[in-house]
Amino acid sequence: MGSMNKLLVCAVAMTLLAGCSGPPEPESVFTPSPFSAEGVSTETPMDERIVDLLQESKQQYDDGHYETSFRLAEQVDRLILENNFPEEDHAMALTIQGYCLLQLGRIENYYVDTYGMQNGAVSKFEAALKVRSEDFRAQLGIALAQFRRHGDSVLKAEALGSGVVQLESIREDFKRGMAGIETEEGKARLRESNRKLGVFKANRDKLQALGYIFRDPRTVPVRADGSSPEAKWLGTLSETDSVKAVNDMGWILEDALAGTAMSSKDRQVFETSALDLADSWRAVRKYWRLQALKDLQSARDGFLTVRKLDEQIAADTGRMVYFWVDRDLTFVFQSLGAFFLDSGLEAARMKAIAEGVSEDRLEARAKELYLDESFVSDDKLESRRNYQAALSYTESFVRKHKQFEKLRRDKADQAELGDENTNPFMVDLVKRYRNTMDELIEKERTMRAQMILEAAALCIEPLFQVSDIRKANNWANELKSLNPVDPMHHFVRATAYFQDADYETALTEYKAFMTGSSISEHANRRSLARQRIAQCEVELNREAREDDAR
Repeated sequence: MGSMNKLLVCAVAMTLLAGCSGPPEPESVFTPSPFSAEGVSTETPMDERIVDLLQESKQQYDDGHYETSFRLAEQVDRLILENNFPEEDHAMALTIQGYCLLQLGRIENYYVDTYGMQNGAVSKFEAALKVRSEDFRAQLGIALAQFRRHGDSVLKAEALGSGVVQLESIREDFKRGMAGIETEEGKARLRESNRKLGVFKANRDKLQALGYIFRDPRTVPVRADGSSPEAKWLGTLSETDSVKAVNDMGWILEDALAGTAMSSKDRQVFETSALDLADSWRAVRKYWRLQALKDLQSARDGFLTVRKLDEQIAADTGRMVYFWVDRDLTFVFQSLGAFFLDSGLEAARMKAIAEGVSEDRLEARAKELYLDESFVSDDKLESRRNYQAALSYTESFVRKHKQFEKLRRDKADQAELGDENTNPFMVDLVKRYRNTMDELIEKERTMRAQMILEAAALCIEPLFQVSDIRKANNWANELKSLNPVDPMHHFVRATAYFQDADYETALTEYKAFMTGSSISEHANRRSLARQRIAQCEVELNREAREDDAR
């Protein structure tokens, strides 16, 4: 076999790298070598050595040995360049390195003491695109890196958002407490405000100690020795003024609880400090939300570009489309929906706090306000639009995955029926091929089940605004067809009927789930099911009493 053909065979085997967890092509090629010829040199030809190293690097990646896979990919890349091998091989070696770094969390360029600055995942993928401008795997890798990076920014924004809610709650408790300072309820409000301030201070200290939430280290260059100048403080209040504001609030609260007379100036200082601090945290939160949105939108555009490019390649070559990108788009649009949902819920929380609801009722009341038809906002509309898109891509993924499974089964059946049964070697090869196909189908059915659960959740959770009991039941039937023993189809149906206020049917399905579920495997859902069973029984008893009264 010539070097080009061998590298093409290896390229087919590298399909998993395209989506970090996608399936290999069904047209897997087996090249068994049961015997070795005598008198042949033991030195492996360079083309075979490169093919073997690429294959081994890919296998190490599939097995989760990312450091080993990365080192092998670096080694084979040097050989490819030294021996003037085709550019597609160079691009593949770079792409393997990029996916390894992505799995290791090294998205940006990083510093190593013994070697200095090293290219991160994005730089590796960009290098591969310079070699081959339309490299499918490299384009997908950049989109995946942007999606991963957006998740880091979201976590920072969520931590800051929790702090803003705490500050608003502290301010509201103080205002109500001072209004009723002579009453026991007013004093209780002040004590609660003081308790929350203590929690806020502890959390603030932890966040500031991290060094990458109130500053963005990515905005400053890294020096030759790996150090870098301090990044700009992101808050509207300086670090010193932020500490002063918290201290002022604490001293005023202590005086109020001690019975010291509070002047209007003291109250104004507390109010101003709390508002300025909350606004400063909002500014930092806005910064990270904007970074997250930029990466998320770039990831969305990247995945859509990959999807369109692959559809054209599939049409030209007659192969099946790379449908795993639909799974990635599902997660991207879910994240976009969650991004705007978070903004909408924040506004609802502020309204709930202004109503004076207790801390344990805050989230429930915010949800009630958000779902009310009178609560209208651009964030709410945008959230719904993105969740609808997520559901459509999930449906597309499941449909194509079922087609792919059928294709694999057909391939296995053709191999079993079409080969010479008198050749023991070929019989064994076909048997192993069939077993491999069965194992892959079973493994990937788990992924399909997970995506079906994602779709069912979209159809059930009211906050997503795409509730559809008919579709939820269809997804439950899909789950049951995949694995009739798995009780999750009962849970999906039960939740759909519960949200639709059909408490009798929901009760039946929740009980069926409890009967078939595992205490260890389904612990969280069993706990929720028990709560829902109790709620169903309460509602059914209430309905029965109303019927008797009539």
